[in-house]
Amino acid sequence: MLPPVDLAVFTNNPGFSKLYKTVTGALLNSDGSTKVDEAAKKRDAVRDELKAHRLKATRIHLLRQAISTAVPDTTPSQPSKQQQQQQHRRTKSKPQPQTQQSPPLPPEIMDILLLIPPFLSHASTMTPAALTLLLSRPPFSDLATHFPQLIEVISGRLTRQANSLARALRPTTNASYIHRSIPLLPSTTITLLDTLATSKQTLTAARLAATTSLTSYLRQHTQALTLLLRALEVKHGAAARSSELRAENACLEAQTCALAVEALLWDARSTVYPPEARVALANYRRHLRVARMRLADGSRVREAELADYGVPVRSDEKDARPGRGRGGKGDEGKERTMREMARVWREMETRLGEVRGDLNRLG
Repeated sequence: MLPPVDLAVFTNNPGFSKLYKTVTGALLNSDGSTKVDEAAKKRDAVRDELKAHRLKATRIHLLRQAISTAVPDTTPSQPSKQQQQQQHRRTKSKPQPQTQQSPPLPPEIMDILLLIPPFLSHASTMTPAALTLLLSRPPFSDLATHFPQLIEVISGRLTRQANSLARALRPTTNASYIHRSIPLLPSTTITLLDTLATSKQTLTAARLAATTSLTSYLRQHTQALTLLLRALEVKHGAAARSSELRAENACLEAQTCALAVEALLWDARSTVYPPEARVALANYRRHLRVARMRLADGSRVREAELADYGVPVRSDEKDARPGRGRGGKGDEGKERTMREMARVWREMETRLGEVRGDLNRLG
């Protein structure tokens, strides 16, 4: 697996990003091996041969382990108190079918199973004569006779181990069908390994993305703290205190100037309006008040006279409606009469003017 690279490195170095994509896409595999290699076929052959040896060694190891564990344990194991309670609860809730116990192995089979593991372990260090002597004596001399039974015992042991492994890989499968999953153990294991590798790679990428996000967040947080400190320095620092004092000084100077201007205003007023002028202005205001009252009285008298002639003067539009105040039907008739008299008077003056003109022309 290629080592992961932080996304910030790609962002800050575009050239390195292009180089990394070229190297990982066209030159290297995901496991770090090169794609363009002349000796790849030879290494593949060696790898296949090594895989075959590994499979052979695995088979031998499994057979040895199956043979060494095929002998049943004769000492009865006492279940714990918790296991007894669980078994009693299962028995109480649902009756369990009795499991068929395998019959005990013959003594000669037991002897062979007990002697084969140490024999396989020390056979490489024994001389040919010792091997020949050992194989020509019981129970190894009867190995061909008991070989079918040995195969059956070892096969049963291997089947139980495979069932346990299949039950671990497929815990949701019914126990009566778990034997069907045994042929799928290699493919399931390969799939799990591939999924594990992919998950590791995805987790690593997610961790890098989280680290990048955390770095960006810490950078922004640092900038925010810097701006906050600057704002506090501007508000409560020496420069801010100096500006505040200058503003207070300017405010006091403005108040002093306002008081001086007000004093000058009163001095100007006392100069322009001496006491004699103020007395004269007061008398003139009193005279205007009396004249306004006289004018109001005269206006009311004239309005009364006009009302007598049938021409009421209404200062308010609400009083101009018929039937309100002095503007009734009788006043309207009087007004028409006065207007007719004025018209006739104007016509008579016009005719008198014409007669005077004719007399003047006649001499």
